[in-house]
Amino acid sequence: MATCSLSAVRILVWSCLLANLASAYVPTSFLTESKSPTTPLMAFRSGIFQSDISAATTTVSPKLWEFRGHQCYAEISRPTTARGMGLDGWNNPSSRRKIKPEVVLIHGFGCSSTYWRATRQAFNDAGYTVHALDLLGQGKSAKPGRADNIEYSINLWAQMVEEYTEKFIPRQTRVVLIGNSLGSMVALSAATGDHRESDEYSVGSLPLRIQGIGMYNCGIGMNSRNLLKDPSLNSFQRIIFTALFNTLDTLIFGNIPLLKYILEDVVTMDLLRNALLGLYQYSSEPERRVDDALVESFYLPAKDQGSVEALSQIYTNDAGKTPMELHADHAEFLNKIPLHLVWGTKDNVTPIAGPVGQFYMDLAKNPEEKVSLSLVDAGHIPFDEIPESNNFMIEWLDGIVASKE
Repeated sequence: MATCSLSAVRILVWSCLLANLASAYVPTSFLTESKSPTTPLMAFRSGIFQSDISAATTTVSPKLWEFRGHQCYAEISRPTTARGMGLDGWNNPSSRRKIKPEVVLIHGFGCSSTYWRATRQAFNDAGYTVHALDLLGQGKSAKPGRADNIEYSINLWAQMVEEYTEKFIPRQTRVVLIGNSLGSMVALSAATGDHRESDEYSVGSLPLRIQGIGMYNCGIGMNSRNLLKDPSLNSFQRIIFTALFNTLDTLIFGNIPLLKYILEDVVTMDLLRNALLGLYQYSSEPERRVDDALVESFYLPAKDQGSVEALSQIYTNDAGKTPMELHADHAEFLNKIPLHLVWGTKDNVTPIAGPVGQFYMDLAKNPEEKVSLSLVDAGHIPFDEIPESNNFMIEWLDGIVASKE
């Protein structure tokens, strides 16, 4: 039975890897045409501040709220005391005179508010109020399905983010959305109002309050099918990848009994811990970063009622628009909004050499764009794997966003 269980896990893991690596596929043209940006990029610097998971100087308030009749979870943390960080942060009297926006953190696929722990601490220390949401269908939020008239999509989560900000962030307060991977796509959709059926906004509507958008390792969509929109793919490659996705959907992600068996009977804390250690391999202390709280934040939601269908929908539903499509559709808006990316160069899920990474590298090279980019020696979750990475986002917030009036 142990051998059977291990084999089942390997099937799921390899299927997920195939699906993710498909989005990480880099055509030859990307490898040969990739250039270093002409504008300076901030390189990784160690020792900016000492991360300490246990040394909290903020007050974290859990919040339960309803979206479309389903209970959702969020955490709000506000600065109480601050540590000197060598930045123009909360300790600097001049920075207190600035009206700082509130920050909304949006996690990636299968994650939750938990893995923003270092980011939340760093942002609070710099004087920012932080809202970390658990998206519907993930984390500690409810996991409804089609029986509840829920179809998971980037637009659904963007509506959720907008509704949250309208309910819990004062209307006169500016907002910065920051996402990781899939969460970056939600941030773009929510900020631009792409999810909306109408372009008419009332006072307090989120797109009118956006002061900036931050992204850690931006994804290509809700799932990897958006790879098929890559114009560099030839007809043969498109056929191959379409067949791959269809096969994975039929055998794995659309196979509810198999997913149910794996999530309920096979997945264990130890298996998840080993998988996370692989994602955190560039940390100087991976065993400390991958602690029980982090592992449980992935393990417990997978056991919740509805998690199987949520997982299936996320992998098989429409992937939504790509970042490139959102920029094209909302060029006027996004050209006016500061946007900063922090990207782990060792990421194999959303590689910097892939289509999304290269798109933003090109924008960062254009002095007419309000796009900046920081490269860090980390993987797909740089903000928690290498906590110092958060300083690049804080520098951007302090220097570009928070200084605006």
